[in-house]
Amino acid sequence: ALPISGTGSAAHQILNMYILLIASLAASIRDASAVTTHGLEMRRHHALNTVSSLANSERKQNSVGDGTDYFAAPTEESLKDYSGDWLFHVKTTSCRGDAFDNGTATLLSRIFLPAVAVACIWAVASTAHGQADAPKPLPGDVMNSAEASLAADSEAGGQQAAEPQEKQRLWHLDFARICAVMCVIFEHSGGLDYTHRNVGFGLWWALPYLYMTSGIGSMMSKSGMWGYILRLLCVFAVGVGANWVADACTHRDWRHDFGNTIFQMFFVVMLIIMAPLAEPLRQALRLRQAQPFPQASRWTTAFTIFWGVACAISLLLFARGYTGDSQDFVSQTFANEGVAAWMQFYAPVLKHSPIIVVHVGGTLFLSLLAAVVCHPDNTGLVGWILLFFTYSQMIMIPWDQDSFPHLICLNIFAMVTTVWPLSGSKTIARQVQAYWPFLLMFLCLDSMPDMWGRCDVHSPYYIWERFRMFLGEFTLAVCFVTGAFTPSDPGQVTVWMGQWSLYAYCFHVMWYRLLGSPYGAIVTFAAIPAFWAMNRRTDKSPAAA
Repeated sequence: ALPISGTGSAAHQILNMYILLIASLAASIRDASAVTTHGLEMRRHHALNTVSSLANSERKQNSVGDGTDYFAAPTEESLKDYSGDWLFHVKTTSCRGDAFDNGTATLLSRIFLPAVAVACIWAVASTAHGQADAPKPLPGDVMNSAEASLAADSEAGGQQAAEPQEKQRLWHLDFARICAVMCVIFEHSGGLDYTHRNVGFGLWWALPYLYMTSGIGSMMSKSGMWGYILRLLCVFAVGVGANWVADACTHRDWRHDFGNTIFQMFFVVMLIIMAPLAEPLRQALRLRQAQPFPQASRWTTAFTIFWGVACAISLLLFARGYTGDSQDFVSQTFANEGVAAWMQFYAPVLKHSPIIVVHVGGTLFLSLLAAVVCHPDNTGLVGWILLFFTYSQMIMIPWDQDSFPHLICLNIFAMVTTVWPLSGSKTIARQVQAYWPFLLMFLCLDSMPDMWGRCDVHSPYYIWERFRMFLGEFTLAVCFVTGAFTPSDPGQVTVWMGQWSLYAYCFHVMWYRLLGSPYGAIVTFAAIPAFWAMNRRTDKSPAAA
């Protein structure tokens, strides 16, 4: 024990001893580290030489004498050497959308499109005959509209009184919307290769699910059309305003390129435009949902005739050679250098107006026609007809950026299947939930890892590759609308994650343009805990009160 007197000198001695001890330890560690580093460097050098020699020997064994480096990343030219393998490799190594084996101007396309339209019209008309000879009320025998409405209301009230129906939330819609927004953030915030390599089959489900959830949501919404449009306008203003702030801060020339200021909010523009166009179908489907054998309203009949005539005229123009490939007023206008760059980018879409009218207007016409004539026994067939109508065009008659009308058709398809589920939906859902590992392996085999690019927007060159591309999307679309991918949410995570997804969709482009990659995406995803905290505080506030 040290005496109290003279503690200062003793403390100094102890401190000096500790300093010397630490210095000696540091010197020992430094020397050992130098020796170890030298040894590791020697071992690493020896290992690299060994690997290099083994690689060289393996290259020599695997090479045919041409000196090809089989360990190097494949180039586009080298991938074409495997083009004869139609299962594991592809001929279209890069999707550019500028050339196809069967374009819109060929005789086959001009014959195929009218034939598909006529076949689908005949198929929908054939659904008017029920499997059972149920007595369908004639116009003279049916009750007047007021009596029919009162009867439906009283019947519905009686059913609710007898068996109160508990509404189940469709969790797969929430999960699909949230995950699709995440994929959009990847694409717009620097992660282009995720979509260009179809990582996680994102090209097959992200945008299709986003469009289909919007269609299902519009059918399930109890608000009117104008209220729906007003909410969309508010979302549009917030998103475009955020993008404009980023453009102003980065001094981007947004005045001459305002389309890129709108950017991701064009999806909301599509929803706003589709709201009045699809409103007659929405009302007709709701009427059919309430009454099995209703009389079609005059508006439903009028819009059915309108879209039928519009499709007939467009088919005639297409068959006579107006395919979007020829020089016309539209193409000459967009070739002008004074037109904004974003308008020139979407010029192929607007140039193919006859095909667009046939594709989108034809889907609306078939859906409205089914709402007028379809027998209740056959409503499950309508969705399959719509799928054949849109996917056959994508495979047989490709054109650059043809996915935009196709996605709108999926939006309409989802509206129809919300009221009229696909025939065999329960069987499909049950089988997929039981054997989903086999479905995953099928999708892996169907995917084409050699192919690079946005092949959903710019279709592959060959028909076999387009078939494989849209077969995966078709499979996942059917699984989605049949409820095969229905999860649960015991922790109510989708409540606040759904709020975050709306914020992220509106603001992720702003953060990316201000901060770049990867920090824009990091800031967007970093907001997730804030929404969790706000939701947790909201949940606790009633209890505290």
